[in-house]
Order: sequence, then structure tokens, then C-alpha cells
Amino acid sequence: MFSRATRDGFLAGLVAGLAMLAAMYLASGIVGNHPLPGLLQQPLLQAMPGPVFGFLIDNLKHAGKVVEEFGLIVAMLVGLGALGALYGRLSERGLPHLGLLVGALGWAVVSVILLPLSGDGFFGLDEGLTTPLVWGLLFVIYATVLEIAFRRRQPPEPADPGRRRAIAVIPLGIAAASLGVLGLRLIPGWAQAIAAPPESGLSGVSPDITPVENFYVVSKNFADPVVSSKGWTLNVHGLVDNPLKLSYQDLVGLPPTTEIVTLECISNVVGGEQISTGSFTGASLRDIITMAQPRSGARSLNFRARDGYTETVPLSQVMASPEILLAYQLGGHQLPDLHGFPARILIPGHYGMKGPKWLDDVEVAASAAGGYWEGQGWNPDAAVRTTSRFDRPHQGDVLRLGAIQLAGIAFAGKRGISAVDWSSDGGRTWHPADLKPPASPLSWTLWTASWTPTDESAYVLLVRATDGSGQAQTSEVTSSYPNGSGGFHKVQVSVAR
Repeated sequence: MFSRATRDGFLAGLVAGLAMLAAMYLASGIVGNHPLPGLLQQPLLQAMPGPVFGFLIDNLKHAGKVVEEFGLIVAMLVGLGALGALYGRLSERGLPHLGLLVGALGWAVVSVILLPLSGDGFFGLDEGLTTPLVWGLLFVIYATVLEIAFRRRQPPEPADPGRRRAIAVIPLGIAAASLGVLGLRLIPGWAQAIAAPPESGLSGVSPDITPVENFYVVSKNFADPVVSSKGWTLNVHGLVDNPLKLSYQDLVGLPPTTEIVTLECISNVVGGEQISTGSFTGASLRDIITMAQPRSGARSLNFRARDGYTETVPLSQVMASPEILLAYQLGGHQLPDLHGFPARILIPGHYGMKGPKWLDDVEVAASAAGGYWEGQGWNPDAAVRTTSRFDRPHQGDVLRLGAIQLAGIAFAGKRGISAVDWSSDGGRTWHPADLKPPASPLSWTLWTASWTPTDESAYVLLVRATDGSGQAQTSEVTSSYPNGSGGFHKVQVSVAR
């Protein structure tokens, strides 16, 4: 059994932990430090088996990242509660300055174990001198609130009930205020991620080009970096005779190329919304690498982004593909922050995981360094699989008997689409759809069809596509891990008069 002091210390540690968490998230908006849950996200993902992560992404989608951050916050809070329990245990022995002692212990655990584990180095010095100072201040806040909250169990004057109530109310007030700060700081972003991601703003039939504000957004981060073009440089180095340091002005001064490209997330489920088409402008990556003059032993390009994301592509692939861009515009305007400003890699025909955003560094190397998601077992090539979906009708629609218009998209990357077929009887018979010429050889194809059901009933509609090489879309239902999802999009509808 735990002693009363240990239990009270744990509760006091929870109150102090809430105060520290609130201060941590407030500080992130002021001095730019990274909250601990965000720092621990990467080692957690690396430790998580790829199939488990793929299952969570397929089923939770955008909510997965919210659940992950919430879970890390709860784990941190439990850890700070345990530190408070240690404080309570030691208090029974009459040791002095316990608040500072356990605060220093917590600071040491974060600085010597967790920050190096996250990649920020010992004491977080890889992120600058302010990092250990900020964490020191946060643990001073923790130690101070811990002392205040713990003293509620020892009212100094039992004969003074008013003071006793005040001592009891103070920790509750601190906890409530801290929860309010955390709620204001986190819940709006969580709610938007779950209920209103950018791609959810579109309804009806997809346009040729997705509005920029509705272009899907996926990243590994709880909070994405915001990079200024001032002072930004792209470092191209390694096995080259002419290393480059390109400023933003240098980049936009290179001969521009504009391409209409469809991008799809490798975790997009069949019929999912994480696929969009945009008009991207940038410099050909092949031209930039040619300027750097690769040496004979060069075989790979290793990318590193501002958020720590890494990716690798063969040098031969880049030199044979002038359409691979270092993009700095989307929709004729500056690349939005969420899409990787100042510059991102764009590799048509491959899932979005191959195109790092917020790019900082390109190493020309003899071998591949490995990509972020590849480390979990996702397909390192990540070529898009042939896919198709219904935009109209939607799952569960009740339709009026008569001529019904069907519409949707089909996509097979650089292979293009040669045919789309649809079925109204669960796949027993198939009918050809009409195809609209794609906006570019690198974009999706829009399809339409007219269906006149014979009677009132429930129907199962299916759609399948055939790529430009004549290869039909697979009917085998597979999860997104590790190659991208497979199977036919299915929509169940009812027809009534």
C-alpha cells in the first residue's frame, strides 16, 4: 500500500504537471521550443512496427496524430505525477528543499535522456543554448506548484477553516487554469484535423485542379515548421565538384517549369480524399544537380528537411526525369507553409512520402541514406498504384429512380488511364465510363457515366480503372502498408421513386 504522503505527492505532481504542460505549450509559441510530445513522436514512430502504424492510419486517418499527441501528453503527465509521488515519499523523511531536488531530477531526465533520444542532443544543445534554459524554467514552475499543491494536506492552522479552504482551492484553481490553457492551445487544432482537414472542404465532382485551400495536407509533425525565405539556403553537397548554396532568390531565378501534377498520400485508403491535383512551379531538380556536377561515384540523392524528415531517390532516376521539381509555387502563388515553403521536392508518379517539404539539404552520395517512412518498412520506391473512386453518388445515398449520373476520378501516376469501368451489381457485369482528357500526363483523369436502374432496390456500385499500359487495377483488397492501398471503391446506394 502506498502511504498517504505518496498518494498526495502523486496528486500534487499531476497538478504541477498540468501547470508545466501549459507553460510548455505557451513557451512554444513565444520562444519556439518544441513541446516534449512532439520531440518524442519520432522515436515513438520508429519503435512502432510498421503494420501497426499502417493499421492505425487506415482506421483513424487524421485522428491518428491527435490520438498520438494526446497519448504522449497523458504519459508525460503520469511521469510527472510519479515524480510528485517520489517527492511525497521523501517528505516523510524530512529532507529539505525537496521541490528543487525533484525538479532537478526531472530536468536531468529530460535533458540527458529524452532530448538526446529525440535527436536534439544532450541538454537539447543541438537546438541552441535557450533549450536547456527553457526546460530549467519549466521545471522550476513544476517544483514551485508541486510545493504549493502538496501543502494542502498539512493546513497550518486547523482552527482557521477559511485558510484551510483557501489552501485546498489553490491547487484546484491551478489545475483548472492549466487545463483551460491546454484546451485553448490544442483543442482547436485537434478538432480541425479530425473534422475539417483541407480536403474535406470539397464536395461533389472533383475539378481538374484542386483549389489550393483544399489540397490535402499530411505531415509527420504535431506542429509543422514555418521557414522564412530570408536566410534560407538549399545546400547541395557531397560527391560533387561544384557544391551549391542556393538562396530563395537564386532558386526562383533559375529557369522555371510549371506542371499540373496529382499527388496522393501512400496512406490514402481506396476511395479516400488524400489525393489532390495542383499546378506546381519550380526548377528542374535534374538541372540543379547538373549544376553541382556529380562525380562518377555518385549513386543517390539524400534529402533532409527542416523538420528532420529524410528521403532518398536514386541519382539515375532524377537524371532521367526532368519533371522532378524543386517546387516553390502552388497554384501560381508562393508555396503555402503547410505545403513546404520555401521549397519542396515533387516527384510525379510517386506517393507524397517521396517529396520532402521545407527542404534544406541535398547530399549527393555513393549510397542511399534511407528515408523516414522507409525505416518503418514502407515501400522505398513508392510508385503510385492504379486507383479510382466515386465522387458521385456517395455511400448511403438514396437516389430517385431514373437516369442517375455517376462521376469520379482515376489515377495511375505517369502511366495514365486508358479505361474506367463501373458496375451496379457488385461486379458481375461491367460498363465503360466516359473519360475526360486529363489536364496533363501527370494528373488524374475525370470520368462520368449515366446509369438507369431498372427498379427500386439497394445496389452495390463498383469502379475500376486500367492504366495506360493496359494493366487493370487490382481487385485484391489491401491496407495502405507497405505499398499503398488496393481494391475497388465500393458505394452502397438505394433507389426509390
